[in-house]
Amino acid sequence: MTPRTRTRTSTTRSTAEQLVALRRVQRRVAAIAFFAVAIHGVLGVIVVAHVVQGQGRSADAILLLAMSAVFALVTYVVVRIILGAKLMSPWIPLAFLPTVVGLFWVL
Repeated sequence: MTPRTRTRTSTTRSTAEQLVALRRVQRRVAAIAFFAVAIHGVLGVIVVAHVVQGQGRSADAILLLAMSAVFALVTYVVVRIILGAKLMSPWIPLAFLPTVVGLFWVL
C-alpha cells in the first residue's frame, strides 16, 4: 500500500464518519424543531381547557385535557422516530408532564 493510497483510504473513512456525525446532528435539530412547534399545540389545548373551565363547561375541559395527552403522546412518538431511537424509554412520563400540570391547574 502506497502512502497516497493509505491517505485516500483514511480520508474516505474520515468522510464517512463525518457524514454519520452530520446525519446525527441533522436528526437532533429536526427533533428539537418539531418538538418546539408541537409543544405549543399541547400547551395551547391546556390553556383552552382552562378558559372553557372558567365558562363552567367542565366536561369540555376534561375532554380538552385528554386531547392534550394524545397530542403529547404523538409528539413523543414522532420525536423518537425522528431520532431513530426505540419508543420505550424512561422519558415517557415526561411527555405527559404538561397534561398532569394542566389537570391540577384546570380542575
